[in-house]
Amino acid sequence: MNHNNTTLDICAISFTYYESFHTSDIIRDIINFICVIIGVPGHVLHIVILSNKTNRKAPTSLHFIAISICELIFLIGIFWLWSANMSLIKNDPREVLSCGIFYCILLGSTTLSNLYLASLFIDRSIMIICSIRYRSIVTRPRVIFRLILICLIVILLLIPYHFYLHYDAKATLFLCDFSSSNNHERIHLLSLIHAIFFVSIPSLIVCISSIILFNNRRHHKRKHKQNLSSIARQMQKNSIFRCFLSLWFFLSLLPAFIIEIFLLYDQFFYDGMHCFTRMKVYKILFNCFSILSSIHYSTKFYIHLMISTLFRKHFIQFISCQNNQNSPKSIRMKNKNNNEKRLLSLLNQNQTKVTKV
Repeated sequence: MNHNNTTLDICAISFTYYESFHTSDIIRDIINFICVIIGVPGHVLHIVILSNKTNRKAPTSLHFIAISICELIFLIGIFWLWSANMSLIKNDPREVLSCGIFYCILLGSTTLSNLYLASLFIDRSIMIICSIRYRSIVTRPRVIFRLILICLIVILLLIPYHFYLHYDAKATLFLCDFSSSNNHERIHLLSLIHAIFFVSIPSLIVCISSIILFNNRRHHKRKHKQNLSSIARQMQKNSIFRCFLSLWFFLSLLPAFIIEIFLLYDQFFYDGMHCFTRMKVYKILFNCFSILSSIHYSTKFYIHLMISTLFRKHFIQFISCQNNQNSPKSIRMKNKNNNEKRLLSLLNQNQTKVTKV
């Protein structure tokens, strides 16, 4: 009896759910569009600035380039989906590519971004804990190998999703539907494992690494309290900012974990019961996840610009085209012009000498 009462309570028709459902859809569409407009140019600039000859040699630059590429793919996918939802284009990406492939692209790009960010923060923790051996442990070839290995593992793990999912414009509530009822438990279990290992754990690694960095800066401040330089003070502020930032990363990806728990709970306790109101609640949760994910995956360029003084310097150089002035071509042109001026002056001197004679 209790089971029936709970099902009736959950499935009770509520106007607030209907209103919230449509409001969350509108907010999601607006924020997704803003995030795409802000995020895409940011990621393109991130890739271009860090891909020059000097920057791309650094292991941290390789991480940031990989993260930007993944998040750029995610934002392009979101924009394509947004354009189809707003009827700006006829072809829905889930119909063009198949729902399984499109879902794998979105999920794969975000998963890789999370893992690459965790990898970057692990390297920074190694720099603090093993500062003497850091350069021998974290090398450019090792970082490239690690990034490729992570990418291959994620691709292999995403292959099953392609076969389990399909798209129906009239029936699909989330991104995709299951191809058969037998796959529900398996796919939800896979999604929960994905949410734990590829969303929650990388976010926790980022949090722990930020705490290690903050602790290191705090000890440094205690030791050199009187003779603390302006650079050290800036690093102390950045470490505090990174702690709050890592907490935001964790909280922004938390709805994905909550959705999977709710869906698994329904799968085991309310299997076979169709409840439109309950599905709307999940849709609201999904919209919240979509909003937070779009913000999370579109702001890393601006965060990097705020925190890193070196990257800010490279950005200013790129914008003001100072790097072009110091390029080998411009140096050659300057030398050529100087040589021409010297030759002209010598010729003028010779001409004056001839006239005098």
